[in-house]
Amino acid sequence: MKTENPVLLIELDDEIRNQQLNEVEKWFEHVLTAQMAFEVVIQKIIPKIQEPHIKEAIEKIEGATKEHQKIAKQLFQLINRNPDIVMDRILGTTVSKLEEGLLTFQDLMAGAVGSWQGMHQLLLLNQQAMGAFAVAEQLGLSLGIKEIVKATFKVVHEKTMHQLLIQEYMLEMAPISILYKQNV
Repeated sequence: MKTENPVLLIELDDEIRNQQLNEVEKWFEHVLTAQMAFEVVIQKIIPKIQEPHIKEAIEKIEGATKEHQKIAKQLFQLINRNPDIVMDRILGTTVSKLEEGLLTFQDLMAGAVGSWQGMHQLLLLNQQAMGAFAVAEQLGLSLGIKEIVKATFKVVHEKTMHQLLIQEYMLEMAPISILYKQNV
């Protein structure tokens, strides 16, 4: 006689799954906050950039930023939750201001001036947002939610390309900012 023993995966019961989704929701709030902080800074830096080719490239990145924020908001729907948009906007603005103050002090102490400072901040905030989306992708893989993986993979790829561009422009602007004390 054959006895059937049902297999019970403890990690997947309703209570544990709900706890996991609560943690993912917290991370998605971080993703949205990081993306909003990046958006605040990119909107501030564009008018300060004088070099037309760099300005055009950063404007294109800004266009993608709006789509990335939309995707960050949609992540919540994939786990049947809602983002706290007001709090995320406040935190995003606060984070960008805090980092701006710290980096401005650091850049001034090092002798950098002008729009290079904004590019430096943009580089760091893009890295932070890119990492937040990448972790969200890993959470999607861990939970077996392929829609999260699909949405975040695209953003991580685009942000990686943006990171390389921002870094290149920041490095191009650095000598002019530091040696000649000019805005670029």
